[in-house]
Amino acid sequence: MPHIRNFTPGPVEISEQVLAAQYGSQKLHVGPDFAETYVRVTENLQTIFGTNGHVAVVPGCGTLANEMALGAFLQPGKRALILDAGYFSSVLQRSVEGWGAQADLLPIPAGQPADPQIVQNALSAQDYDLLCFTHVETSTGLLNPIDALTQVAKAAGVPVMVDSVSALGTCPAQMDDLGISAMTTASQKGLESVPGLGMVALSETTWQQLETRQLRRGGMTDLLRWREQFNTAHDWHPSLTTMPVGVVYALDIALKKILSEGLETRFSRHIGARDYFCDAMTQAGFDLQIIQGARAAGVTAVQTGGRFASSRLVNHLISDHHIRIAGGFGANKEDVFRVAHMGDHANIPALKAVVSAITEFAESHAK
Repeated sequence: MPHIRNFTPGPVEISEQVLAAQYGSQKLHVGPDFAETYVRVTENLQTIFGTNGHVAVVPGCGTLANEMALGAFLQPGKRALILDAGYFSSVLQRSVEGWGAQADLLPIPAGQPADPQIVQNALSAQDYDLLCFTHVETSTGLLNPIDALTQVAKAAGVPVMVDSVSALGTCPAQMDDLGISAMTTASQKGLESVPGLGMVALSETTWQQLETRQLRRGGMTDLLRWREQFNTAHDWHPSLTTMPVGVVYALDIALKKILSEGLETRFSRHIGARDYFCDAMTQAGFDLQIIQGARAAGVTAVQTGGRFASSRLVNHLISDHHIRIAGGFGANKEDVFRVAHMGDHANIPALKAVVSAITEFAESHAK
C-alpha cells in the first residue's frame, strides 16, 4: 500500500526516527530511563514555550490540556472572555462552562485577527477573571496577535490563557516575555510527533497563585498534583499516572530535532513555506480565507470560490497523488480546503507537489 503523505493540520507527517521511537519493545513508565526522558521532554518544552514555569505533560489531547489549564483559574461564579475566531473557540467555551464558569464570546470578523482595541473595550465593560483565545485557529488558519492581546489584558489586570495547539513549534511563543499566564498544546501538530499527549504550561506566578487556591478540582486534572509528583519522584516515577510511554519517547526525539534546527531557523522556514503556498494559491486564482498579515505559519485555508466541493479535491489527492489535505469546518465545510505546512513539510519542494496536484484538479474538475 503506498504511503499517503499528510499535509493535514494534525496529525502531521512525522519522521522515521520519531515513528521508530514510538514502537519497539514495551517500555515501563517508571524507572530511570523513562524518568530521564520525561524530565528532558519537560525541560525542552519550557524552552519552546518560552517559560521558566513547569510544563505538565499529560496523557490525552489538546482539549484536555485546555480544560486542565482553565481549571487553574475558573470555578462557579467566575467569568471568562473568549475571542470567537472559529470552531475551536467554541470548544474553549464548552470547557469553560464545564468548570461551572460563565463564558462570554466576543466575535472576531471573518478572515481577520482579533482587534486589541475591541478586546480592550470588552475587558473594560465587564469584570473578567480570564481572557482565552486560540493562538492559531485551526479551522481557518488565523494567527492571532498574542503580543498585542496580552498587553491589553495585562493593562486590564486579566490573566491570559492561550490555546497554542496549532501554533507551538511553528511560530514564537515567548510566554514569560509576553506575560501569558497559561499556554497549552498537543504532540501531533507543530511539535511534529504522534498524537497522545497534551501539555499545560503555567507561568511561575500562576503556579504560586494556584498553590493558594482553597478549592482543588478533580484528581487527574489537578495540575498541582502533576507538579508535586514531578518534583518528588523525578528520578523514578515523574508522571502522575501510567503514560503512553512510546509517545513520550517519540516526542523526545521530535523535540531534540526541533531544538537542533534552532527555533528562529525553524520559524523562518515555516514562514517561507507559508508564503510560497499562499502565493501559489493566489496565482492559481484562489482566494485565501485569512487576510495577509494574519495567516498562520503552519496551516492555510483556501476558498474554493464555488469551483468544486472541497471533499472532491480531498478524495482526489488521496487516490491519485497519495497526498492528504483537509476540508473545511461547519457551514463552509465544502467551500474551503486546508493545507498544513508544518514540520518537514514546511518546505517548498514538498509543497510544490501539493500545489501541482491542486491546480491540476481545479483545471479539470471545476463545476
